[in-house]
Amino acid sequence: MLTKNIFITGFMGTGKSTVGKLLAKITDRSFLDTDKLIESREKMSINDIFSQYGEKYFRNLENNLMKEICLNQNTVIATGGGTLLIEDNYQLATRCGIIFLLQAKPEIILNRLKDEPDTRPLLSGVNKLEKISFLLEQREEKYNRFKLIIDTSNLTAEDVVSRIIELYKKEINNE
Repeated sequence: MLTKNIFITGFMGTGKSTVGKLLAKITDRSFLDTDKLIESREKMSINDIFSQYGEKYFRNLENNLMKEICLNQNTVIATGGGTLLIEDNYQLATRCGIIFLLQAKPEIILNRLKDEPDTRPLLSGVNKLEKISFLLEQREEKYNRFKLIIDTSNLTAEDVVSRIIELYKKEINNE
């Protein structure tokens, strides 16, 4: 039985939560969204956590949650966009699961986020496409260390889930 955790990470708007929920349903696994779990526990939005306590406080919450999550098995975990860019979180995820990085073109990301309320602290203000491109460029080196990468730009959630299942099985067989 394939019980190793599946981590889905990547930039905002690449489909982490949508794909994660569908993957968990299809594979009969539990699903956790780290941002939603933090919001629930803190009783405030990520945006409010950033504004009131700062990014460092938020990253500490993520790290503590990652340590807790790694006690689980057979779980699909959608991480926040920056969670696995932190070395300790990356190492934790690598030890207790298989990581999939979802990517998309900046224009696709902007289009996917256009109908959302302005709740993403890293994208507040004007010229969101420029900010998305800048942040993607900033994160490129760290994103490149992930070996299981899926570009979701022109795929449905179902297509991405199929690809994850296929790659997951290959990874398990190679261990």
